[in-house]
Amino acid sequence: MTQNAILTKWKFVIEFEDDQTREISGIIGEAETYEECEGSIEDQLQYHRSCGRTVFNAEAWEVCARCDGEGLIPSGNDGRVICDACGGHFGSISPVIRLTGRFSPMFVY
Repeated sequence: MTQNAILTKWKFVIEFEDDQTREISGIIGEAETYEECEGSIEDQLQYHRSCGRTVFNAEAWEVCARCDGEGLIPSGNDGRVICDACGGHFGSISPVIRLTGRFSPMFVY
């Protein structure tokens, strides 16, 4: 049996609350590699802390780079077909990674 590697990328979300207004907001980002994702999240955590915001959630997940984890890709005449890169896999390729506690740069499963 032959296995082909799936080309993947990482997506992440960070949610935070403004300490003065109590407004809840968030950002979504993506990175090509796990290491780049980890670095981007740490940069965002530091930035939002410096702006007077409390980060209460940070998550990352790995998805197929071709279909963005949708399992389908565009086809002619506004149709969609199963992604040939991941075989139609929907969602994250690996478990969702959540940062917990003090939001250190290391991911916690």
